[in-house]
Amino acid sequence: MDLGLTGRVALVCGASKGLGRACAESLVREGARVAICARTKETLETTGRELGAEAIVADVARDADRERLVAVTERRLGPIEILVNNAGGPPPGPFEAHSMETWRQAIETSFLSAVDLTRRVLPGMRARKAGRVISLTSYGALESIPGLMLSSSIRPAVLAWTRTTAREVGADNVGLVAICQGLFLTDRMRKLLDVRAREQGVEPGEATRRWVAEVPLGRMGDPAELGDLVAVLASPRAAYITGEAIAIDGGVLRRIL
Repeated sequence: MDLGLTGRVALVCGASKGLGRACAESLVREGARVAICARTKETLETTGRELGAEAIVADVARDADRERLVAVTERRLGPIEILVNNAGGPPPGPFEAHSMETWRQAIETSFLSAVDLTRRVLPGMRARKAGRVISLTSYGALESIPGLMLSSSIRPAVLAWTRTTAREVGADNVGLVAICQGLFLTDRMRKLLDVRAREQGVEPGEATRRWVAEVPLGRMGDPAELGDLVAVLASPRAAYITGEAIAIDGGVLRRIL
């Protein structure tokens, strides 16, 4: 199936590795012209060479970096038609473990970065009557996850913002969706598994087995599966999907609505 992404300009954040890289790889494979960003120059540039993507070093938690990121992407590739918001998750821990500064940093990274990057590209998308904004969150946006106070508190804001903004810009053929991903074996997941192992007094392998046992499919997701979903959602094939929170979680969510 041709997704109709050939020549489309996409910016994928947090894309040097993990889920962000998988998103960029799928978009490149479908013919999109892709810019990727991350904080670590060496890893990012290696990924850029391997994928054939423009590599731009930037920290999406910093306002000046976000401004520069959009400007450089559009100077090199042209107007951004697809934006994939993605950033490293906030640190784990219960409520009393986090200072107000940690809360502010988490809100900036996990929520306001997506708001600001979208604010910078949305006028052009609306003027051209075309655009897609896809924001990676977590299944914790739909169901609280023990030990992830910051993530489970902040991620739902992304869903509310996605839904509200989608209603405002739909008449201009601009769509926004949020991805609520479950368990994928990334560096972030390895860190969370280490924390769980310490809390439970078991080896990381046993902590992994216990968490995966909660997934009806009985396994963690392959990042490529999420990347392919993002490519479809970024394409004209999914133009009628907007404002939605889409779970890709192997069935781990227990909610009904």
